[in-house]
Amino acid sequence: MTHDAWIQNPEVLEKIFLASRLVCREEIAPDKAAVKLAEMIDDTPEAVKVYFDMYAHMRQGRIFKQSGGDPMIIYFLQRIAQEDGDRALAFALKSVYGFSGFKESVGCYIDDLNKACADIQRITGVKPAGA
Repeated sequence: MTHDAWIQNPEVLEKIFLASRLVCREEIAPDKAAVKLAEMIDDTPEAVKVYFDMYAHMRQGRIFKQSGGDPMIIYFLQRIAQEDGDRALAFALKSVYGFSGFKESVGCYIDDLNKACADIQRITGVKPAGA
C-alpha cells in the first residue's frame, strides 16, 4: 500500500495514533514499536519514527520539522482534542502553527494546514498555548 493510499485510511491513521501515544507515554520502546507498526502499515521503521516524534512534539507544544503529512497532523489534532482535552489541544495547535511557520520560512506554504487549524480552533474555541 502506498503512503498516499493508506494516509486516507482511517484504520491506518488510528494505528499510527495509538502507537505514537504509547511511545510518547513510554509504555513501549520506540524502536520496537517502529518495527511492529512498519510491518502493519507497510512502511519503514525510520518513517514511522517521524510520526512518533511529531506526536511527542505536538503533545509538548514544541515545533517539529518533519511530518507525516497534513492528514496525519490533522488526525493527531482531532484525536488529541477528543482524548486529552483543551489544554493538550492548545499545545498541539501551538506546535502545528510553529511547524507551519518553519515550513513557510523555507518557502513551503501550507495554507490547507493553517486553514484546518483555524477550523479546529473555531469549532473547539481553543487557542494555541501562549496565544
